[in-house]
Amino acid sequence: MHRNVFLIFVILVLFLPLSSQAETKIIHHELQVTIDPAEGMLAARDRLTLPSKTAEFEFLLNANLEVTAGDGEVRLEPLSEIRSSVLVRRYRAVFPQPTSRLELNYRGRIHSELKSVRQGYAGGRQATAGQISEKGVFLGLSSFWYPATDYYPVSFALSTRLPDGWSSVSQGLQNEQGVWQEHSPQDEIYLVAGRYHRYTLEGPVAEAQVYLSEADAALAQRYLKATREYLDLYQRLLGPYPYKKFALVENFWESGYGMPSFTLLGPRVIRLPFIIATSYPHEILHNWWGNGVFVDYDSGNWSEGLTTYLADHLMKEQAGNGADYRRDSLRRYADYVSTAEDFPLKAFRGNHGQISQAVGYGKTLMLFHMLRQRLGDAIFVEGLQGFYQDHLFKVAGFHEIRSSFEAVSGKDLEVMFSQWTERTGAPALSVDDLKVTEQDDGFLVTGTLRQVQQGEPFYLRVPVFTQVEDHPRYVKRLIVISERDTNFRLFYRKRPLRMRFDPLFDLFRQLHPSELPSSLGQLFGAGRVAFVLPADASRSMRKVYEEMAETWAEGGENIEILWDTDIDKLPEDRAVWLLGSENSFASHFQAQLKEDVIALEEQQFGLGNYSAALSRRHPDNQAQTLGLISLHDRDALDALDALMRKLPHYGKYSYVVFEGEGLINQLKGHWKLSDSALDFKLNDTSPIPPLTLPPHAPITAVLDMTDEEFEAEDDSEDCE
Repeated sequence: MHRNVFLIFVILVLFLPLSSQAETKIIHHELQVTIDPAEGMLAARDRLTLPSKTAEFEFLLNANLEVTAGDGEVRLEPLSEIRSSVLVRRYRAVFPQPTSRLELNYRGRIHSELKSVRQGYAGGRQATAGQISEKGVFLGLSSFWYPATDYYPVSFALSTRLPDGWSSVSQGLQNEQGVWQEHSPQDEIYLVAGRYHRYTLEGPVAEAQVYLSEADAALAQRYLKATREYLDLYQRLLGPYPYKKFALVENFWESGYGMPSFTLLGPRVIRLPFIIATSYPHEILHNWWGNGVFVDYDSGNWSEGLTTYLADHLMKEQAGNGADYRRDSLRRYADYVSTAEDFPLKAFRGNHGQISQAVGYGKTLMLFHMLRQRLGDAIFVEGLQGFYQDHLFKVAGFHEIRSSFEAVSGKDLEVMFSQWTERTGAPALSVDDLKVTEQDDGFLVTGTLRQVQQGEPFYLRVPVFTQVEDHPRYVKRLIVISERDTNFRLFYRKRPLRMRFDPLFDLFRQLHPSELPSSLGQLFGAGRVAFVLPADASRSMRKVYEEMAETWAEGGENIEILWDTDIDKLPEDRAVWLLGSENSFASHFQAQLKEDVIALEEQQFGLGNYSAALSRRHPDNQAQTLGLISLHDRDALDALDALMRKLPHYGKYSYVVFEGEGLINQLKGHWKLSDSALDFKLNDTSPIPPLTLPPHAPITAVLDMTDEEFEAEDDSEDCE
């Protein structure tokens, strides 16, 4: 999902980028650590082996830790203090003579409280820079719990002393003496600990491990089996797994962190039945991208988008739903990203909310999808494998990715990478003057493909799928455009019946309004929002809705709270949430609200036991969205927190229905749309028989190719 939000800040503010020197020179830490969870205390001895002999050495350490040198002749000089996620002190160690060895002893309390990191007015997560407590231990670079340097990667051997019943987890593998060892270059050292029940399963790739706070052998076995399968899949697809184990570790707060050779997931997340097939492969794949090949943050974080493409997107693609996933990514961009808030991919560092996620994850995954369409699956996979092999445990950016794909394809990809990584915005397409001319030997389709977005045109390869008479499947062509208006000519032997432009959502682009049903995400992504409360609701329900509005208003700007009795009409210049079915403006949803029930998809849900959220276009301004939240009146206050936590996760849907106090999802869906504005019927005189548009084969299909098929596959297509 994401790494510790504090870590990105630390890397950018305090650290210089890892240099080419750092790719080969490593600092080795031999750590002996005693943890006292009850007191929040840490005591450590760290024997450092430096890359070369030196007369002095600078390092950073948490200012709460008192440090001394193991050798009395070494002088430690405090230099400065820096406030980041914690207060950090910079030291200089001055040696009596040049050496490559340094022993440091330090101790102190580390306890940064969990803080809510807002992600828009209705979303957020908790994070800590580092914590030692009776609930558990979480230490990483963001807490500066060990002596850190400006630009050298690390390797380590880590032994821990913990209370009875506690165990630790870190990168690498734990030997028979209980020492965690990792000799490959790392960008930080993690120490996680808790009262764990440990489960293991040997595998052909690496050992699978599970650490749970409560014993649950059945749950552990599901994760162990999935770990083996995903490790095998990605090793075959990309190259050798770079670690000796992969562990699922239960965190003591809700999180979704991917560390080298393990993932730290929250208690509720772990037990969601769909996580194994959705988020879990994402965390495993990060060991290739981000924790295998390191990210050059100065040039943009490519890792999250590539991991999302080859994990979350791939799982949907294998089920035949890749186009739906890409459409949802484009929808999130439309819902959450305004022109003023957009940024180029080279400026993406990490997930700080819906906007950064829509761009950094969504746009990047679409870049890799477009690259795959450009090169073909076989060359695309070969490029990934080459990039991984050449840059394992090294820092790499978009430039190195481009070079790897140019090397295997022989194509110049400078225009493609520069426009998608250095520019903001997205193209918007329209088609005009479409005409079919019958000729002696077939049919000629002519027209103009336009880019109608603000800003300069993009270079695009627009896929066009045409249904022709007496043909069992669509004929695919490409129209290459780089101007504002491009006239095209496409010839077909048989009569064309229907033409669809980018129907599989293969391009990163602005969706046409005809492709965008109203959604809850449009409300959560709106820059200005009004909450309209129901004055005629019962006293208890008024209190519930008022608390909901006020809580969300604390998390965002430009949010207004109104009572329905104080206004004659809805605000037109912003998105509007109507709270309560009793709301005097709820008649805008009269098609779904029928007396005391919610009617959706030929089902009826009683308002007394079901909660719902609905969306539609604002009746007085189609550019805005109107939403309705109806919370059932049985134990409504108890259900409020669950609703506010869950609802933002259903942003891609037009409507959602929950049952009971626990808000168990019963229904979710999208309003049906009429034909897309990029979908054209070319024969008005006779009905067109339906024809299914087949999805792309999943990228994993290359694993079943013969050598001859792999070498023969290319991107040649009949296009004009």
